Amino acid sequence: MGDRIKGVYLSFDQHGFESFILPGLNGLSYSERLGLITEALEQFLPKDFPTAASILIDSLMDPYLSDQPGEMKDRFIVATKAAYVGRNGLGHFDISMNALYEITRRLTAEWGVRPFFLQFPHKTLSVFNKWAVDDDPHVRRLVSEGSRPYLPWGKKIPLFENEPMYTIPLLEKLKDDPSEYVRRSVANHLNDHSKKHPDLVVQTLKRWKEEKGDKNRRRLIRHALRTLLKKGHPGALALLGFQTDARVAINNLVADKKVAIGDYLNFSFELCAFSKNKQALMVDYIIFYRKANGGLSPRVFKLTTLAMEEGEQVFLSKRQSFKVITTRKYQLGQHRLAIQVNGVVLAEIDFELVDLL
Repeated sequence: MGDRIKGVYLSFDQHGFESFILPGLNGLSYSERLGLITEALEQFLPKDFPTAASILIDSLMDPYLSDQPGEMKDRFIVATKAAYVGRNGLGHFDISMNALYEITRRLTAEWGVRPFFLQFPHKTLSVFNKWAVDDDPHVRRLVSEGSRPYLPWGKKIPLFENEPMYTIPLLEKLKDDPSEYVRRSVANHLNDHSKKHPDLVVQTLKRWKEEKGDKNRRRLIRHALRTLLKKGHPGALALLGFQTDARVAINNLVADKKVAIGDYLNFSFELCAFSKNKQALMVDYIIFYRKANGGLSPRVFKLTTLAMEEGEQVFLSKRQSFKVITTRKYQLGQHRLAIQVNGVVLAEIDFELVDLL
């Protein structure tokens, strides 16, 4: 990164830039590294933002020709430049939008654009409406991803969280985008809205399904409904052909009575069907993780989908990892496993999580 900036900004103190960053880099998380490098850019680039933005743009690598991200080393460099613009460019809207446009063509500027939506939501939406028909798939994806109400690791946008109709017109333009990279972002965006506006999302997707039923549209709809399906939302289930009153039963649910942290929970059961008509079935399992306060927090996992007729019986089994990961802190004690079919819990069993053996 220092080499590239030095190549376009000859008075750049590359040694100082690298010395500011490298001694403290080891042991930092991704977001902490991002913050440190952004601080270094603020320290060693010109204080005049238009000049600094020009340097950042000129030091970018060539845009990607495909709709896939580049190598990780390039992605990290691009991410820090987007963060710099988001933190320093609010007073120069047009220059910042141009910088974020160029940055997103190399990867994405979804986090860097969030401060502009928070301070200039309507002005930024106007820009995004134009970008929704851009030739570059990275730019079109930014339109959907950058305006998501609950972008992971990004600042929440309350306006879009409470009023989804600000962003749904953008998604209307992108729902049949030729790039799966873009369409998947549209599905993720709608999945965000489904957490607070489930009925609106179902209505929107039902209309989209009636308009066009090709495989790309069906894949988008299924991915957009994933949270509602796990919650057993009747409208979401019906849209994909699942009935909430499925005539099935769970027999012989068996699970390990004790599981050690670092090991696996093994479980199995029999699924029996009683309907005379073939039923589309979505089988999930729920782990109720024990919380520090003693309560239980459910998390739904997909198991399988299948179609069954009267008298059919299927044996299903699974093992769930309890290996130590950074995103979850396990609490020792009683946990619970539940099996749900088409959003309805049909069987439960408790098990105990114990310390490493």
